[in-house]
Order: sequence, then C-alpha cells, then structure tokens
Amino acid sequence: MVKQKLSEFESIGQKYAQILNKTMKIKSVDDFLLYSIDEIESRTQIDRERIKQWSDLIDLFQIPNLNARECELLYYANINSVEELSRRQSLRIFYKLRELDTETRFIVLSFPTFAQIDEWIYFAKHMNKRIKYGLNIPIVLFPMVNLDVASEFKKFSIYTAQHLIEKKDQISKLHKKVHLKKRDFHKLLEMINFIQIPGMDIYFAKVFFEAGITSIQQLKTTSASEIYEQVKVIQKKNEPILEELTESLIKQFQQYEGGFE
Repeated sequence: MVKQKLSEFESIGQKYAQILNKTMKIKSVDDFLLYSIDEIESRTQIDRERIKQWSDLIDLFQIPNLNARECELLYYANINSVEELSRRQSLRIFYKLRELDTETRFIVLSFPTFAQIDEWIYFAKHMNKRIKYGLNIPIVLFPMVNLDVASEFKKFSIYTAQHLIEKKDQISKLHKKVHLKKRDFHKLLEMINFIQIPGMDIYFAKVFFEAGITSIQQLKTTSASEIYEQVKVIQKKNEPILEELTESLIKQFQQYEGGFE
C-alpha cells in the first residue's frame, strides 16, 4: 500500500520529513496522526507552531479529493481546518486563490474549478456535523478506514457510505483493491448497517462497536440493559459525550428492521 508521504507537503519538505522519520519513524500522514502535537514537539524539538501548521494541513487532507498541494493553497488562503472550510463559499475561495497567485510569492500552477471547491465544501460540511439521518457520511470518518484506504476508495468514486452501498457488489474483491483486510471490510459494512437505523449516526455506531456490539444481530439479541451498562462505560471513558445513549434509545434502535447483507 502506498502511503501519502509527508515530504509531499511543501511546508514539511525533505528536511523535516527526515527529522520526523529519524526521531519517531513518522513517514506518512497516517503515522503523523498517531501522535499529539505535544509529543511530536517534545521528541523532535521542532518548533510547536510549525507542527501545528502541519496538523492543520493534515486535518484538511482528510477531505476526499483534496491533495497535498491543494491543502497548502487553502491554508495560505486562511482556511486551516475542515470546520473553517465548511463555512466558506466557493466563489470567495476561488478569488482568494487568485489573489495569492498575483499578490504573493506563492505560485499557483493549477487552479481548482468551482465544482472542485464546491465538492470540498460539501464534504467539509458533512465532516463537521453529526449526520443523524442519511448515508452521506464521508467514508474516511469510519474508524477502520485510514487516509490511504480512503484514497484507494476514491479511485472507484466511493466517497461516502452511500457510494459504498451502491458499488460494493459491482466491484469484485473490492476490499483487496482498497487494501482493507476482509474482516475490517465486514466491520465497515456492519457499521454502515448501524447508521441506517433511524436516529443512529456514526458517533453512536462507534460507541456500540467499542462496547463490543458489532452487528445488528448482536444489537437485537442482547438485552437493552446489558448493552446500556457496556456503552455507559465507553461513553464515560470517551468524554466529552456528544449525546448520551440511554436504555430507552437502545430499545428504540432494537426495533429496526432492515439493512443489507
């Protein structure tokens, strides 16, 4: 599997990529995400503000169809997070990039189209909020899908849970083609099954999975009180709690009839 090398970000470059690799074995975007800014600063002695900049770039890089160079374009246009991008308008971003090209030393060799920018904003909006209904959840937000796997999914125009449902039976051995272990691919499909339950979202689905409830059948055959005790421990451990999973809500989820095989 080809990992996105940190050296491909101009703001990191070969010099700092080598330091990160030598001190912490950090070679790729996925490696970088394993550590906090504090830990990287402490172990590499690299300036904290520089590391924070890299963290912002990598936050943006999680948006489907956004490459390393485009992340840096957005960053220098004062868009330094998914949340910030979700609030912007494509027209203003486009003309801000034009200003960068004409008024600074930052050279823009290829400008994104309005359609591209609209797509980035679309995904940013969905990544920045809890989607309580529907399957327009970016595939990269599922815990078993790292950035490299997400980039492989993009080759098949699979960006969201809905796209995966539509294409999973059309592409032979899809899990191998995106470099995802078969058991992790099945877990991904089960989690997508979960988020089809009315009122369920990826946050709740992650809590269930961490609590060991990893299939619709298991959800239905385990008592609500037993599940509640398990998820209560997980939610307490993973504060802040976005919304408490109550026993009555679990019973409501257990009434769901549907999903796919």
